[in-house]
Amino acid sequence: MNVSIIICTRDRADSLRETLRSIGQCEVTADLAAELLVVDNGSSDRTRQTVESTQLDNMPVRYIHEPRTGLCRARNRGLAEVNSDIFLFTDDDVRVPTDWIERMCRPIACGAADAVAGGVKIAPALERDWLKGFVRIWLASTADMVGQQDLQLIGANMAFSRRVLEKVPSFDTELGAGALGFADETLFSWQIVRAGYKLIDNLRAEVEHHFDAARLTREAFLAMAERMGRSNAYVQYHWEHQRLRNPRLLELWYLGKLKLRTALTNTSKGTTSPKPWELSYTSKIHFARQYMRESRRPHNYQKHGLRKVQPACGLGLANRAEAAAC
Repeated sequence: MNVSIIICTRDRADSLRETLRSIGQCEVTADLAAELLVVDNGSSDRTRQTVESTQLDNMPVRYIHEPRTGLCRARNRGLAEVNSDIFLFTDDDVRVPTDWIERMCRPIACGAADAVAGGVKIAPALERDWLKGFVRIWLASTADMVGQQDLQLIGANMAFSRRVLEKVPSFDTELGAGALGFADETLFSWQIVRAGYKLIDNLRAEVEHHFDAARLTREAFLAMAERMGRSNAYVQYHWEHQRLRNPRLLELWYLGKLKLRTALTNTSKGTTSPKPWELSYTSKIHFARQYMRESRRPHNYQKHGLRKVQPACGLGLANRAEAAAC
């Protein structure tokens, strides 16, 4: 079987260089031949030069430019550009173990799974004492996901078979980085399971996440909470068909709770770590606001559907994967 490793990137040439070097040290077996495709999502730095100057001993490297911003557009472009049996995704800020390809792809190659959710750990230099609970999950850490029933793929380390695309043709371009912010992999995972494919976890196939330390500020987490709330509202309305009777009242309720608790708590812009309650309230406020926006639209999916029925794709589709979704 052939494996296509796909990395979507934007303006992270230095970090990407280290990720490519890490993949270059992976073991590649004859029955799991690999190629590496880097999809540049409109970078303005030296991303193209970095990729085109990279030569790996274990696999060929190919550069693709996708000018339309949005992580899911870049992912869909990657899917449309390759003809491999297995797609293996990671991010431009990770380091992978030498047996990564074998661990992630062997279950698919031998027919034990259609999709594999791999593990992600935070790089030691980025660990903080206050990084606990759901804030770790927001940073893509899988440490607290062992045994979790609602298994979900994480973009930094996920693999799936080409046959998945027969029923679930693409990632929703209204979700993910560059759009609403999150929930793209969540929705894709739910659709895979709904379509009858087998999704398993292999959290021991763990990559190390070397994200920008600027993501550890209180302000950055509050921005994540906003994007999380907006993304969840989209999924709940369009895919789950959740009926929310009075989202405006919900917004006002949590806005009041946030203001009251903030007034009673020593929380300022100079605070380095976020409070779990302020992240929760902020997420719910923006959930309500986004739900009000989405509820003015027709549903993009039939309930628990696999393809959009009211796509917001626009004109001039540039790749087969997004065209299939529309």
